[in-house]
This record gives sequence, structure tokens and C-alpha cells, in this order.
Amino acid sequence: MEKSKEALKILITGESNAVKTYEMFSLKAKEEGYPQIGLLFEVLSKAERIHIKNHLHALDEDFVPELNEIAIGTTVENLTAAIKGETEESRKLYPRLIKSIKSECKSEYGKIARLSMTWAQKVEKEHARLLKTALKSLQSGHDISIRGIYLCQVCGNMVLNELSKEVCDVCGHDSQFFSLLTGE
Repeated sequence: MEKSKEALKILITGESNAVKTYEMFSLKAKEEGYPQIGLLFEVLSKAERIHIKNHLHALDEDFVPELNEIAIGTTVENLTAAIKGETEESRKLYPRLIKSIKSECKSEYGKIARLSMTWAQKVEKEHARLLKTALKSLQSGHDISIRGIYLCQVCGNMVLNELSKEVCDVCGHDSQFFSLLTGE
């Protein structure tokens, strides 16, 4: 159980820093005239809050993480940094931490910790994909085209423009758990 607790604290700290960072990236994108990329960062921040909530539930104790200083660049630089972070989390950090708690996954506590981490890992992969789409659009000279973003309130999964499935691809919860967020 100690490995799970330590892993969750690492993840809560990382997700808390992401919330703060994405909020600042959102403001910068809007300031530079990219309201839809600003919306994307805003919803990413909300998704990371859901990961924190799930990880704190799994941790089952009070924990206040230390926050880092935020480096704000241009929107292109911020998208690039965010892609790097989300990719690192989904490909390396989450898999390493999930593997590190394998021996604890038979307990109820370990199962909850692993589920929280597994959902977040899958969602981080989708976040990286959405950020790459935004960067590609911006490199083509325009803001990303978003009518709205659906956010799963259970796992933080994000779907652009249209919710076409009955259940969340990540956590399997009914589509009623998605909220539509728009830039208006």
C-alpha cells in the first residue's frame, strides 16, 4: 500500500501543476487571439482536476502538493510543452507507476488506485492527441475549430464537437456523465 500512496502523491502533484499551467496557457492563447485553443486548455485544466479528485479518492488521505513555477511562452511553445508533458505521462510515468503497484493490486485499495491511474493514463493519451491537432492547426495559421468540448465528469476524457457514443471510451460510464463546454 505504501507504493500506491507514493505513486498517487506523485500523480496528484503532477496533475495539480498541470491545472495551474493549463489555466495560464488558456489565458495566453486567448490573449494572442486563439479563443478555441484557450478553450481547449481551459477544459484540459478541468480534466486534470477530475484526475486529482480520483487520485485523492484513491489515496484516501489529505495531501497538499507543492506547486512549481510556471513558464509561459507563446501559444505555439505552450502547446509544444503540453504535448511533451501529456505524452510523457501517458507513455512513461503512468505505465511505470502502475507497474510499481502491481503487487498491491489485489487489495481493494490497490484496485482503486490502479483504476484511477489507468483512466488517467488513457485520458492523457487523448489529451496529447487533441493538443497535437491544435498545434497543427495553429502552424497552418489558424485557431483550431471547436464548437464545443464534451468532458466526462468521471474520468476526464474529452471529445471534441460531437458526442457520438452511448458510453465513455475510457471509463465506460453513460454519456449522461459528459458535460458540454463551449467558449461562450
